[in-house]
Amino acid sequence: MRRRPLAVVVRACAATLVISSPCSAPIDAQPAPRVVVTHTWKPVREGAEVQAIDVVTTLQRLPVGMADSLVLDAPITYAGVPGIAERVQGLAVQDAQGPVTLRVVDETPHPGGFPHYRRWHATRTITPPLRITYKSLAPHRAVGGPPFSLLATDGGVSGAGSGFLVLPVTSQQVVNHVEWDLSGFDRGARGVTSWGVGTVEVTGPPAELRQGWIMAGPVGRYPASGAEGRFSATWLGTPAWDPAATMTWARRMYESLGEQYGYLSPLPTYRVFVRVGSRGGTALGSSFMLGTTRRGDSAAVDPEGPRLTIAHEMGHLFVGSIEAPLGVASWFTEGLNTYYTRLLPMRGGFITVDEYVRQLNADFQAYYRSPSRNLSADSIVKVGFRDEDTRHIPYLRGSFYFADLDVKIREASGGRRTLDRVLRELFEARARGQRLDHDLWIRTVVREAGPSARDDFEAIVLRGERTVVPPAGAFGPC
Repeated sequence: MRRRPLAVVVRACAATLVISSPCSAPIDAQPAPRVVVTHTWKPVREGAEVQAIDVVTTLQRLPVGMADSLVLDAPITYAGVPGIAERVQGLAVQDAQGPVTLRVVDETPHPGGFPHYRRWHATRTITPPLRITYKSLAPHRAVGGPPFSLLATDGGVSGAGSGFLVLPVTSQQVVNHVEWDLSGFDRGARGVTSWGVGTVEVTGPPAELRQGWIMAGPVGRYPASGAEGRFSATWLGTPAWDPAATMTWARRMYESLGEQYGYLSPLPTYRVFVRVGSRGGTALGSSFMLGTTRRGDSAAVDPEGPRLTIAHEMGHLFVGSIEAPLGVASWFTEGLNTYYTRLLPMRGGFITVDEYVRQLNADFQAYYRSPSRNLSADSIVKVGFRDEDTRHIPYLRGSFYFADLDVKIREASGGRRTLDRVLRELFEARARGQRLDHDLWIRTVVREAGPSARDDFEAIVLRGERTVVPPAGAFGPC
């Protein structure tokens, strides 16, 4: 997630990463019965605006173990977004025997606003088929935090699966069959998710549906024909900038990032969602949601749109993550992405060197002037979404840590090794199934940059007790 917009262009870079491929099942393994969970989502309008989404979830066959211990869950708070479970109305469960009584248990809240859940436990054994129905209310104003919550604007509705779904709890793979009922809209309305337009199937546990964006109603589309290619965009409302021109730029940037990182070939299909009337951007899988201002709301809006925010959110697809405790991974997921969001647009020609320097200096000032600059990673997680400046310290501190590390890797190798090359090798190994965690990271940087690299990482990134001061030349001879 990125706080401010950008403006960009890129030249080819050596950083190259990779994704994993599925393992083959043993030859004598017996396939599990195919469990299909059907989800029907019906936006409900009163007058011109959506008020809620009616949800019907059905299972003709149950995953192993669910009959004896059916549990449903929904976030109470999800990544700083409050009240999600409270907006669930009329939850009812019915099986072949009739209505199912539910016992409600709420998790203890996380002090930093990270996800905690309400769980509904069935009080008896379930006999399929199973039917779950409820209504999730859609606020007409953004509720704060990242754009996970439902938001009803401009005759439609948008949000993330995490912002409105009550789902059966199981770790088993199922086929999630998602259907839209758009009968409440005028002709021409569409329902779009991170997985496609209209009806889609998503294989994974039901909770996989929380990791995608949704948008339905009288949406705008890029390309204008609505054709689904490698890159597409969907929006509700009229942004303060030209969405078609900005998404043309975003498509070029996506292709450039693919070339520069180099490890995703062919590039996966990518979808951008834009909703007017909220703020911020957040990536989920091969997609992200961007909140923006409405045309006429502000005279200070960049007419080219929040381009570097777009580059940052698309960058998450390539940077990926590292195994770490809740929230602590931000030094990598956000810090490394911030480092490359400044660098790759400049390398690719999407921004000038002067624009790169302005971004760099703005980030340095935000880091050095912050009273949270030297908080430990654990302390930052405890503050979490209660203070955005503190929550964004790993973005800044991590990005300067990587710039400093690049210099040390070059010096230790006599110029033969770079941060780009080290990361590519790590990500390729991760793609082959190797666990990328803090232990592997420490072993890697000690090998590449010398014994002091362990203390650098722990003192700067984990304990926060040392302020990063990258050496001269860390950002290039220019």
